[in-house]
Amino acid sequence: MATYTVKASFFSSSLVTLVLLLEPLLRSSSVEASTSHRHRIPTLTMYNALIIQGPNSTEGFNAVQCGGPAAQLPNMFGNIFCFDMPLLKEQNISSELYGTVQGSWVATRITGGTIVVSETFIFANETSLGYQGTFSALGIENIGQQTSKPITGGTGDFELATGIAITTPLGQGTTDAFGNAFFWFKYEFMFGCQCPSSCHSP
Repeated sequence: MATYTVKASFFSSSLVTLVLLLEPLLRSSSVEASTSHRHRIPTLTMYNALIIQGPNSTEGFNAVQCGGPAAQLPNMFGNIFCFDMPLLKEQNISSELYGTVQGSWVATRITGGTIVVSETFIFANETSLGYQGTFSALGIENIGQQTSKPITGGTGDFELATGIAITTPLGQGTTDAFGNAFFWFKYEFMFGCQCPSSCHSP
């Protein structure tokens, strides 16, 4: 019995020693993992060309009506549009392509002027922007006015990102050579912290 007690005590003591030796390494690994995304992405600015399909157009557009009420209602209420639009470095269709924004909007106010937009911003390739990944935004936009929507998380460099997506219409709409309605917008993405403790980290 005495021999067993000594062995158990020795085993227990060795285990405690091992834990004490490993604890700094485990703590360091945990800190490294938890701080790998502790940074704030700067405000990003880019431009978006919205080209809505015209009545007789067969090409050149990036947004189409993809749903709506059986009978057309005033102020386009209930109409749904789907889009896959470019995100450009400058307000020029030939500018560097940063990525795309895909999603939909729905006309949601009976008296008109308001849409609910659901969109995901996709940066799949390396560009001068310096970031890759995706993030999404969801909220109300007032047609023809600067509006903002909350950023609701992302992937890649935008993992756990939060913030505000500000949309600013630029000038009046025009008609392109195919009869599509063409509009320019500026996007500004103002990001917050990417993890709860990062706001308190240097």
